[in-house]
Amino acid sequence: MATITSAPLTVEEFARLPGDDARHEINAGELITLPPPKSAHSRLASSLFIGLHAVLKGGLREVFMEAGYVLSREPLTIRQPDVSVLSKARIEATAEDSYFEGSPELAVEIVSPSETAQDLEIKVRQYLSAGAQQVWVLYPKTQDVHVFGVDRVVVLKNDQVLEGGELLAGFAVKVSELFGG
Repeated sequence: MATITSAPLTVEEFARLPGDDARHEINAGELITLPPPKSAHSRLASSLFIGLHAVLKGGLREVFMEAGYVLSREPLTIRQPDVSVLSKARIEATAEDSYFEGSPELAVEIVSPSETAQDLEIKVRQYLSAGAQQVWVLYPKTQDVHVFGVDRVVVLKNDQVLEGGELLAGFAVKVSELFGG
């Protein structure tokens, strides 16, 4: 279950938080401490990372696991999607000891048992408002994928194919295969 601390932090204070096994994010100024992902969650993230990496290798974008993104400075919002895709131009424009500014082009969230529908809706809105072209929300329990764009939502079921479209040309995976089926 996520823990929320209401004392507002700066980006610098956030960066100095002690390294522990928990993940930290800031939502509109509030520090959120999340438990580390469990094995199924990690395996799904790794599998997706490997698939995206194979398609993007040598291209104009790179894929990351759990990278930090400053989505807003006022109020401060820093998110850490499970998997994300970002253009090399934006990567090169970011200092090595900084978080990425704005949203990744693609943010992927894998739903954990501790997350509520409201939490996920807020994250999706934040990513899209900060410039994401797409947000994928993977539901391991129902084996569905919700694909959010700026002006539409598509729900993909087990027998359908998740495609990268213009953003990730060449990426396509059957939803059942994504979840190991």
